[in-house]
Amino acid sequence: MNLRQQLAADLGSKIAGCTVGVKFGHGSLEVDNKVFAFTRPDESAALKLPATRIAELIADSEIHHLRMGERTMREWVVIPNIAAPHNLGLLHEAKTYVASLPKTERRKTATKAAKKATKKQ
Repeated sequence: MNLRQQLAADLGSKIAGCTVGVKFGHGSLEVDNKVFAFTRPDESAALKLPATRIAELIADSEIHHLRMGERTMREWVVIPNIAAPHNLGLLHEAKTYVASLPKTERRKTATKAAKKATKKQ
């Protein structure tokens, strides 16, 4: 277990009703099989929150939007020092928000063979 995964396990033990997992090497916190937070190498965590709430948090703080490559993730925010007691409330907010979102069906990507067959028809 790496440090990110250990941090997620520690945080998960403080939040009732969440599951601790691993996604892409990061420790993740999930509710209803949906990720609401994941840990990062610098002891920060990315949390999924409504865009309006993120705007409030970003004003006058070290908190910033999560960037993945060139993309700024609209509903993901990076919280430094996530293990600090005052950040526990944000984890609860993220869990509540993600639990309220409808479950979406994931589309399976078509295989190359299926795509070729469709084109030939």
